Amino acid sequence: MTETVLLSANMQLLDVKEVAGLLRIHPRSIWRLAAQGEAGQGNFPRPLRIGPKTIRWRLSDVQAYLTCLAEESGR
Repeated sequence: MTETVLLSANMQLLDVKEVAGLLRIHPRSIWRLAAQGEAGQGNFPRPLRIGPKTIRWRLSDVQAYLTCLAEESGR
């Protein structure tokens, strides 16, 4: 099933290497986190499928994920 996504002009999309750079982990770990999220075992943001071989994450979703992690570690 293909999901159609309308992007606003100010929405920034990141590829797996950019997300990995923000989190300072290996790109392979991003795919693991994404798979866990898809399986309901985590809260990592779902990627957007832009094309047949193009997957991106919203910067705002990744930032929200980081904020959630920071709040959890502060408890």
